[in-house]
Amino acid sequence: MSKSPDAFRSIGEVSRLVGVAPHVLRYWESQFPQLAPVKRADGRRYYRPDDVRLVAGLCQVMREEGLSIRGARRLIADDRGAGLREIGAARLGETLGGSAAQPAPAVRLAVPAVTARPAGHPPAQGNAKPPHRAPKPPGALPLFDGIGPAAAPGWLARLAAAAAALRRRELQGSALPVETQELCATLRASR
Repeated sequence: MSKSPDAFRSIGEVSRLVGVAPHVLRYWESQFPQLAPVKRADGRRYYRPDDVRLVAGLCQVMREEGLSIRGARRLIADDRGAGLREIGAARLGETLGGSAAQPAPAVRLAVPAVTARPAGHPPAQGNAKPPHRAPKPPGALPLFDGIGPAAAPGWLARLAAAAAALRRRELQGSALPVETQELCATLRASR
């Protein structure tokens, strides 16, 4: 027999629903005062539906999108966790029997939208002046574009793009740029 979506859930049930270990849930309780399950006299925790949605939202932004605890606290402070609960509800839609859409990335709340810009120029960050960089040579690899705090969530995508560019060059038989050849030689020598 399955529970109603409005039923209180034990820490083990929430752990299985969201995909986070129970000890992580207990740690999150200590880090986020808004996450406060009901505790029985014998110490068992029971999560309200709102708590379950908040945990699912935290899991989405912290585990899937790489947001730090400090960043998650800021998201909660902005709207008392309503945005994270919406993300959590979308994440749990299929698990709890609803038909919610795939959760939208929450990092968009913290990172400014990327607009079209000339190649080699990093995105502007609010009123801050972007650091001065020399234009990229035509054969440069995309790995180190826009390194900075706002670009941190995209490091893996840049790494994958650099690896793909290296593979394409290798398959085409074209030589690597001189700087890249020197870096490869240095890395091989340091092994």
